[in-house]
Amino acid sequence: MVVKEKRGRRRYIAFDTSAPASNETLLAYLMAVFTPIGVKTPKVIQFDGKRGIVRCSPIDKDKVLDALSKTKLDLSIRTLSTSGTLRTLREKYFPIEERR
Repeated sequence: MVVKEKRGRRRYIAFDTSAPASNETLLAYLMAVFTPIGVKTPKVIQFDGKRGIVRCSPIDKDKVLDALSKTKLDLSIRTLSTSGTLRTLREKYFPIEERR
């Protein structure tokens, strides 16, 4: 049995923040949003202060999308796109010039 069959394929969600934020602010926001609803906090894959990508399980994808749209701690997040591959989101929202 392949590992992906056990845990499922991962989903990646690209998002924009309403204002520039630090990594600590983003993590505090994610903890504040996901702890009350009982969903494991998504892993932050990439974040540049304004735009980022988080990884979640396919089972929790809809809950994560709903929770990300809520405003907490003076920060709001707008989801841009969901994908099954990280490469697709990086090519679309993080051009090579910005990644360096």
